[in-house]
Amino acid sequence: MEPLRIRTFQGRIFLAILAVVLIPAAITVAAGALTLRGIGENSGTLGAWDSVAESGRDLIQLVDSAQVADSALQAAADAHGAALSESVRLSRLYAFVAERFLEILPLAALAVGLFIAGLALFTARWLSTGFAGPVAELVGWTQRIAREEPLPEAEPAEATDVDEIQALRTALRQMADDLEEGRQQTMDAVRMRSWADLARRVAHEIKNPLTPMRMAAEALGRDRTGAQAEAAGVLLDEIERLDGMARTFAQFGRMPEGPKSEVDVRELLESLASQHSSGDLPVTVVGDEGVRLEAQLDALERAVRNLLLNALEALDAGGHVTMSATSREGVVDITVSDDGPGIPEDVIEDIWRPDVTTKRQGTGLGLAIVRQTVAAHGGTVHAQNRPGGGAVFTLTIPQAPHPT
Repeated sequence: MEPLRIRTFQGRIFLAILAVVLIPAAITVAAGALTLRGIGENSGTLGAWDSVAESGRDLIQLVDSAQVADSALQAAADAHGAALSESVRLSRLYAFVAERFLEILPLAALAVGLFIAGLALFTARWLSTGFAGPVAELVGWTQRIAREEPLPEAEPAEATDVDEIQALRTALRQMADDLEEGRQQTMDAVRMRSWADLARRVAHEIKNPLTPMRMAAEALGRDRTGAQAEAAGVLLDEIERLDGMARTFAQFGRMPEGPKSEVDVRELLESLASQHSSGDLPVTVVGDEGVRLEAQLDALERAVRNLLLNALEALDAGGHVTMSATSREGVVDITVSDDGPGIPEDVIEDIWRPDVTTKRQGTGLGLAIVRQTVAAHGGTVHAQNRPGGGAVFTLTIPQAPHPT
């Protein structure tokens, strides 16, 4: 036979309070009853008072029968007899009351026990409600987390909860945030792997026919003039565009190769600015001197170049691009900003995805490759619109310690 198990807070608290209060009370009542009975037997008519009364009556009878002439002695005997009679009467009355009290004592003890049990039940219900309510709510929170639903926002009433409940709420909210972040990272990783596999297959299928197509176009345009030469030139341009697209597809999903080296970020930005700056579309480099990173140079240069080319393309008819490198708290911020039209608000959160592009022509993989490169260096990317117009792209990468 299995032992009885109390599964509710209320039941367990009730039994605990009942055991703590009722058992000492029962012991006290029982000890008091035994003590009272002993006192009654020793001090009532069943005890010494019967012997005193009997000896007193014998003494008074002897005084009366001897007809003592001393009036004072006779008066003292009479007074003693009266006091003795009154004492015996009171003793018998006390014994009667004590006997009756002992008779009703069990009922009184039962009434007290029931009162204590009722008080214990009320207290147990009050305490269990205080525990069970928040616990039931937190159980509901775990179910919300399992269903990937958001948790309720913090309310002022939560400040009145006990510290342990507040700690549980905080822990569950933190766990929900961590799980959501983990789910997003997992989804991004799965999506990136899928796109990377697709991109490699597309790159392979595109590159295979490009070489014979290029040779054919060159042969077609050789020693030709007029429309035929122009058609051959168009074919070669489009072949080059397809070749560039194939290289972009091939790069996506492939981690930067080669060892990392110390990179002077300011020097890298100035080199890119000199290559792509023009009179109509100037590129300015600002920020700290001597900012260095442990990075894969080719991959980092390709990522920053991608952002620079995107900014220049966004300006189109004219404008200005600014690149900067600043160090703070062990990281380096590389920014590329322009004063163009900015990023459409409906896609600003999704532009890093490989299937999203704001260009009329493009693969949509450029910013995805930028994010992939920065992530391979342990960093993060961020894009936002400038208040005065234009867009700002920021790469935040952990900074290597300076050599000693």
